Amino acid sequence: MATIRPVSIWTIRLTFLQGLALLALALIPLPPAWTRLRAAVDSAKSPELNRAEREVHAAGYYEGLIGGGDAPEGARGELALLLMGKPSGWVRFSDANVSRVLRGDFLQFELLPDIRRILFGQPFATNSHGMHSPEVALEKPPGTFRIAVLGASMDMGWGVTFQETYSHRLERWLNNHNRLHNLAPGRQFEVLNFAVAAYSPLQRLESLRRKAMAFKPDLVIYSATMLDLRLMEIHLCDALRTRSDLTYDFVRQTLDEAGVTPDELAVEGDRLIYKDAIKAKVQPRYWDLYDRTLERLAAECRGAGVPLLVVIVPRVGKADAPSARAEPVARLKALAAHHALPAYDLTASFDRYDPASLEIAAWDDHPNALGHRRLFLALARSLAGDPDRYRLLFPAAGQRPAGGAATDDVVNE
Repeated sequence: MATIRPVSIWTIRLTFLQGLALLALALIPLPPAWTRLRAAVDSAKSPELNRAEREVHAAGYYEGLIGGGDAPEGARGELALLLMGKPSGWVRFSDANVSRVLRGDFLQFELLPDIRRILFGQPFATNSHGMHSPEVALEKPPGTFRIAVLGASMDMGWGVTFQETYSHRLERWLNNHNRLHNLAPGRQFEVLNFAVAAYSPLQRLESLRRKAMAFKPDLVIYSATMLDLRLMEIHLCDALRTRSDLTYDFVRQTLDEAGVTPDELAVEGDRLIYKDAIKAKVQPRYWDLYDRTLERLAAECRGAGVPLLVVIVPRVGKADAPSARAEPVARLKALAAHHALPAYDLTASFDRYDPASLEIAAWDDHPNALGHRRLFLALARSLAGDPDRYRLLFPAAGQRPAGGAATDDVVNE
């Protein structure tokens, strides 16, 4: 029979004093640095960061990518990632030697052409035009239907090969679907991925004008995300910091309407001195700036006679859960409707799945290969269920309703 050892009075007193000490520490206000550390530790207890910490991590990640991380958010996000077990070999995109800075250029940076790297254990390759896509000729071959995809890191395929991206899966399915059903005899499909990690809506617009239109696309797919306002803020501040030409009158007008003064545009070294003041003034106008950006994007496409389609793409995990994404998704749909653009909401693609099975890592909410497959399935089914877009892709489909048999081979991609 086990013996029960008596607990000494000193043990009881020591435990009591330890409890009092912990209680006192919990009540003492901590310095900001310790507060940030405790917040990082708390958020790292679960593989899912809370929404605020996810946004902080996103800010630090993207600011680190484009060189604008002169605020404390980047370090704070990095600390949370380290506490979650991020390996030292997991480099930021800016350190991966796959992009180049365009100093003083509104576009700010772009992917390098002809890249062959191993990133996170996966091959990362670009073609001669700097796309995370197969090689293509600038001149469109006869009988080819080209789709240009504009987006950021989730569309580019951060952490996956280009063969696993939803855009490349779409290309394969379009060609297989066409051969199987003979809906556009002789037509070949090419999906060109112009997405680049951290590209804001304004950079996607500039990429369309400067790059994508030269390839004579027959359809443009613009990908929108719940991070777009954050990306727009980072891009705008970096364009000001590097004294880049703002290119568009409506961007300059937004700054004027926000009351940003010439004195507030002062730069010291490589730092935008009054960055916080500028952000505070412009922040209430970001949705209006987004509206003007989409207006110009739509005008560019209509002027070239190219249809434009908006897709809304989610991150993996709680940051873009239904309750968290409801407002930005509604706003994005309203912006698309304002400019008479069709919009596909793909944000439910991950809802029924364990985030751990769809994200590239616990500390990175970009979709992995399975996540990209879920996005492809949602996009392909949306196209097959949209008679106007379906007939644009497959003219021989005539008046046959899309959907039904049209989607039978989607899951077999």
